[in-house]
Amino acid sequence: MNEKDFTLIHNYFNGLLSPQDVVMVEQRVMRDEVFKQEFELQKDMEAYPRRRGKRQEFIESLAAVEKEFFQVEQNKRTPLKARVNLRRLIMAAAASVVFLLSVIWLFQQRATPTYEHYAQHDPLSLTLRGETSTAISDAEKAFANENYQKAEIALDQIISTDSSNITARLYKGICQIELNKIEPARATLEPIAEGQSALRSEAIWYIALSYLKEGNYSACEQALSGIHVGDSRSREAAKLMKKLKSKSK
Repeated sequence: MNEKDFTLIHNYFNGLLSPQDVVMVEQRVMRDEVFKQEFELQKDMEAYPRRRGKRQEFIESLAAVEKEFFQVEQNKRTPLKARVNLRRLIMAAAASVVFLLSVIWLFQQRATPTYEHYAQHDPLSLTLRGETSTAISDAEKAFANENYQKAEIALDQIISTDSSNITARLYKGICQIELNKIEPARATLEPIAEGQSALRSEAIWYIALSYLKEGNYSACEQALSGIHVGDSRSREAAKLMKKLKSKSK
């Protein structure tokens, strides 16, 4: 998930997509679990105004019941000011309850750390190594376009001719996580995480995110503990660790 995906979902619910793009979004919801979670969250958020309409109907219903009650009790000659105050109290209480429940639900959704929130990938730039090939070009373009299946295939071609290309291996692992190939992704990333290359902390970070995507928060915390202060992902790791610890309390 990235900014394009969030914009795509937003445009879907605001009727800004072409019929072809609408079909594409609905098909992706069926096959992409992470995209589906964000889609369902946005769907609930879009439905909130409709819930407000139902809330108004509920308030009006309460007002009607209150009016009927005072009609029956008219002989008691309740003062007008008291009736107005009670009506306002009933309507305010009903509105507050509905609003509070909606806020609590939205807060719970946002308080839970999610993979898509933290999985902000750096661009794939293999050409910086001074290498040029069709596979490298294909991998970079496919990854930039979030076509992770095509990117993985191109990266496999690169690795088959240069097994020492750690960058290609790292991004292959990222592609596998995006494609929900979680176990193969960790198998790809673990040798890098156990090594001493400059990409060590990146590999550990993505191993942690693979557990986060599964909802395995304890394993995610354990993986994050392998990132040391001063490493390239130490700041992000500390923030995620703090969020996970607060969730477990």
